[in-house]
Amino acid sequence: MRVLQFGLLGAGHLPVFFGTIFTFTLGVTYCFSVYRGDVDPVFPYISASGDHRPESCFFSMLLNLCAFTSALLIHLRYSLIVELNRSYDETLKLVNKVSFYLGLIAAFGMFIVANFQETAVVIIHFSAAVTCFGGSVLYMICHSWISHRMVPLYASRRVAHWRTLFSVVGAILFITSVFFGVYAAHVFHEKFPNLPTPRPWSSKANQPGYNFHVISAIAEWLLALINMCFFLSFSREFEKIRVELRVQPLVTHLDHSPVWSSTESLPGSP
Repeated sequence: MRVLQFGLLGAGHLPVFFGTIFTFTLGVTYCFSVYRGDVDPVFPYISASGDHRPESCFFSMLLNLCAFTSALLIHLRYSLIVELNRSYDETLKLVNKVSFYLGLIAAFGMFIVANFQETAVVIIHFSAAVTCFGGSVLYMICHSWISHRMVPLYASRRVAHWRTLFSVVGAILFITSVFFGVYAAHVFHEKFPNLPTPRPWSSKANQPGYNFHVISAIAEWLLALINMCFFLSFSREFEKIRVELRVQPLVTHLDHSPVWSSTESLPGSP
């Protein structure tokens, strides 16, 4: 009975693949939306760039791929720590598990952002955006701690320092983006209490609070890049792991029902 093994999948390239697709997603939707005049070229929110058709179609499709890839990276990182640590360090084991769930929550938030555009269902979109970015910041903080915890037995201190820098800057950018975004809306509604918050904001409309919106948008773009760089820091570590996909035929004819649950259950198997 033959086992089909796809062998080494090149896990070290997965973070690079994520970074490439993520950068392509942001760049294409921004350029296309500015070209069509759907957003102001001076730092719109990321979601505003992918809010109108047809760029919203590309935004949803590519960001869904990014969400799936990020969830895969989170799972691989979690599994790598599990294999290295086993049950020796219970605190490391707990933080690794917590970070795994935080990462999946952040990836799910990205998935919701991809499929609920900014002006489609506003509450769901913004809740998902906060979940995505907030969860990613907590994930970075957890794995910065994990990286320091693994020094010097499993990892180098230099990588831990870089991840700590990314997590601290990411936390500052997240707070900045949320604070100035909320404050920009507050300033706008002080003058126009009966009007909805601008979506998208525009420098040509002389909107109160626009300058605060720009600060919020810049922080959001930088936070997205910080998240991408944090995932890219996994690349060298993932070069040292092998991911296998196995297919185990349990019958010799596909119309037959399997008698054993796996090849290990066959008579005479070691």
